[in-house]
Parts: sequence; C-alpha cells; structure tokens
Amino acid sequence: MRKVFADADFLRRPAAAPVLPVGICTGVMVLSAAEITRVRNTTTHHAAKADLAARNATVINARVVDDGELISGGITSGPDVVLWLVERFPGVAAHQVETVMEYERRGTVWRR
Repeated sequence: MRKVFADADFLRRPAAAPVLPVGICTGVMVLSAAEITRVRNTTTHHAAKADLAARNATVINARVVDDGELISGGITSGPDVVLWLVERFPGVAAHQVETVMEYERRGTVWRR
C-alpha cells in the first residue's frame, strides 16, 4: 500500500487522547496509515482486508468490530457502527434510533 500521508501525526495525537477512534471503510485504512490499527482487532471493506492485514492489523470478519479502544466497520455497515455507538454509551435506546432511522441492524458486533 502506498503511503497515504507524509505525516500522520495529526491522527496519532487524538488517538493518544481519551477519545475512541472509529473508522468506516476507507477511514479504517486512514487509521491504519497512522498505525492506530496495528496489532488491533479491526475490520473494513472486504476488498481492503488484505491490505489491512499487511499493516499488522488483526482482521476480523464481522460487520462491526469493537476491540474496546477502536471501533471499525465496512462501507455498508456505517449505520450499524452508529447504532453500536448509541448502544455502547448510555442515554439513548438503540432500538428507538433504529425506528427513527427506519433501519434494522444486520449481524452482530464482534467485541473483545
């Protein structure tokens, strides 16, 4: 994979702060370029999984992967990632959000 950024420090700084990195599809590859996915459980679009694995990520075949410190998903699982975030943090019932969005989640979330 060719180098995406000359300097990915702008991604590493927030990842070192008390924030939860979330990547969907190409966003996961951007996080990978900053080595945020290195030796982490993650997923992305099926066509990029080999590239992700080559960057020392542990690729999980799931729509959404939550390794505790990184949440990732493939391109069509973006809504599933959002609903998982709603479910993971208290305050709003994910089922209510599904109803408003008129979207039903597919599959389960892989989590550590």
